[in-house]
Amino acid sequence: MTLPAVIRTLRNNMKQALFRGELHQAEILLGRLKEEDPLSADTRSLELALLVRAGRWQEAGALAGQLLALFPSSARIRYLAGRVDYHRKDYGRALGHFEESQRLRPDWQTRRWLGKTATQAGRFEQAEAVLLGLVGDHPEVAADLAWLYERRGDWVRALQYVTQYLKAHPDDAFIQAKQARLRAAALAPDELVEEVETLQALDEPIPEALLPDYVRGLLETGQGATARSFVEAHHAQWDAHTASSVAWVCRDLQAYDLALQLFLQALPGHVRDFKYLATLEAVARRCHREDEVIAAYAPLTREHEGFYGRIKALEKHRR
Repeated sequence: MTLPAVIRTLRNNMKQALFRGELHQAEILLGRLKEEDPLSADTRSLELALLVRAGRWQEAGALAGQLLALFPSSARIRYLAGRVDYHRKDYGRALGHFEESQRLRPDWQTRRWLGKTATQAGRFEQAEAVLLGLVGDHPEVAADLAWLYERRGDWVRALQYVTQYLKAHPDDAFIQAKQARLRAAALAPDELVEEVETLQALDEPIPEALLPDYVRGLLETGQGATARSFVEAHHAQWDAHTASSVAWVCRDLQAYDLALQLFLQALPGHVRDFKYLATLEAVARRCHREDEVIAAYAPLTREHEGFYGRIKALEKHRR
């Protein structure tokens, strides 16, 4: 049966609006499409695509569950369900959806997300095979390969693909920062310390991406006093991401006093991150400085009741 022209036009226009990020226009078109073709898999998948594009993940999750039951053989719905599960960090379920979507209707974007998800799931050989097969025709996949090799600790290859990606996307600030960080990671600790000290001697700003590895280099080369002086002098200017990144380095290298200071500095951005909170509390116990964490938690109880229990646990340990 031939699809009515009005439905074809609405579908195409909505796809274009989603591609361009014109979400308000896409919402209007979806309303009209629901009037003309309310029950089809195509209309419902566009509804789910809008929720995913808008980052309305709770609604998207509820709708994805309904649509998978109604249209289990829809490649598009399987793909979008995979995107929802990827956001939820349920990488096992996401992989299953992407693999089934690819089986139903092969598509390079689905393969890319399959490779990205395999990386997150720690299935590095599978991810490498998928992403290497795509990067020749799709240069943006170089960023995904960079993350894969970074996860594997292969700084040289990660840097190679970051550099390749930046040739096609030279203004990507996030990847520029990653490039600086990977260059730092590829250096020996003493080489990195020397490079940063050269920048300081020239009164040049130190790229924030270098700071975690610089502090790591100081601690690994036995310059703990210098690391403490550096953190004390500069930490007030660091954003939450930089402070927490340096905090993890200090925790790993058992500089617990520095780690506690920086974890507390970045606490407002991590009030729902249970791993972060557990690590902060463990570091405080190592330093016997539970009182500082209790004082930082107290104002948070007004909006987050869970901190009452955390405070009680810290008080019990302190006694």
